[in-house]
Amino acid sequence: MKQLTTYMILFSCVFFWASNFIIGSILVHHWDPLAIAIYRLLVIVLFLTCISWQSIVHVSVTRKDILLLFAAGILGVAINHYSFYASLQHTTPITAALILACAPIVTSLLNKLIFNEYRNGIFWVGAIISLVGVSMIITKGAYGRISIGKGEILSLITMLSFALFLIIVNDLSVRISAEVITFYTNIIGLLVLLPFGTSVLSQKNSQVGFPMWLLLIVSAIIIHGISNLMWNRKMKEVGSTNASLLLNFEPAIAMILSAMVLHQLPTSIQIYGSLLILLGIILCIYYKEIKALFKWQAPKRM
Repeated sequence: MKQLTTYMILFSCVFFWASNFIIGSILVHHWDPLAIAIYRLLVIVLFLTCISWQSIVHVSVTRKDILLLFAAGILGVAINHYSFYASLQHTTPITAALILACAPIVTSLLNKLIFNEYRNGIFWVGAIISLVGVSMIITKGAYGRISIGKGEILSLITMLSFALFLIIVNDLSVRISAEVITFYTNIIGLLVLLPFGTSVLSQKNSQVGFPMWLLLIVSAIIIHGISNLMWNRKMKEVGSTNASLLLNFEPAIAMILSAMVLHQLPTSIQIYGSLLILLGIILCIYYKEIKALFKWQAPKRM
């Protein structure tokens, strides 16, 4: 029963993360993407300060850790947040969700290039299948001609920046707690974006109603605050491998919410591409288990 409760909490986190694509699509109709990123980061930083103040102030970091925190804050927060909301001005939440779903695969590819981590043939097959699925989505099936829009390019930037962020955080998490990493990367990202947002922060604010402000603030706290903290705590109870399996539901949830809230149904290309991406993700995540399952064992000699 306890394990079922843990899985339900983890699934709730995935649900809220998927809902961010829909919420972002709504918010970009009321604010500039840069303003949304700054406002939400401000809410997240204030929230984390309130709940993690003790762990934030009592932490010692090396010069290397400071450089890594700045790199993570710039790539995984400043660039990632802005490109995410900007992409939703030019593409659908479904397309953005499907492209971002490939972040774990790109992270593995980067780990292979940077740290020369071992990957067998099954992993590479999965990576190729997923990339074919992504190419179907961003080109809308038009392989013979260039059909990549600004939204798809921004979604690719979001995905790549997040993949690099995961690599940096993986190194930092050996020495620093998740709460501290989350707080400092968010405040660095906020400080990086603020100078660029002076011209947009005062725009449209008086024209935006209270429900949109409430949606912006509450969603920031739930999606980027509570969900992130609950995931980091509960993931340890079932293991990162089992927990990561739930992340595969994020594009499907985004599709369902997009149809229910925005009345945007997935196209046939998006459905076919999502199936290829899902198959590729499964092969890439479980390539060791799949190899062990089908590994031929020579019969023992009598």
